[in-house]
Amino acid sequence: MRRGSAFSTVDWRKYLDVNVNPRAKTFLESRGADVLWQIASEINRANMTPGQNELVILVHPNAGAVIRISKKDFGELLDLTMEYFKNVEKYEICSKIQKFISYHKQKKSPNKVQKIKKLII
Repeated sequence: MRRGSAFSTVDWRKYLDVNVNPRAKTFLESRGADVLWQIASEINRANMTPGQNELVILVHPNAGAVIRISKKDFGELLDLTMEYFKNVEKYEICSKIQKFISYHKQKKSPNKVQKIKKLII
């Protein structure tokens, strides 16, 4: 743990999305399973916590920045983790992440319905 250090925040895609940053592929090959599982678990925890609008995570102790994941990106990141674990054939983890995705979609849907009802009334 670094004490007394301030971290800058960057978008999660910089470290985790190989389409945005090709160097992320090397990182994910060495630490992807651990990092992505922890992030998926934290997203699930944040979905269950009222008022949790974002996550800020230190991906690597030598990184000079932390990643910021806003609530609107939770679904996209869960899909990315699902694809990663499918590719490495960790199907038991895929089933857990599928539950996270289902809960996220279920949690997201009633809010839209409530907003539409408020607009109608």
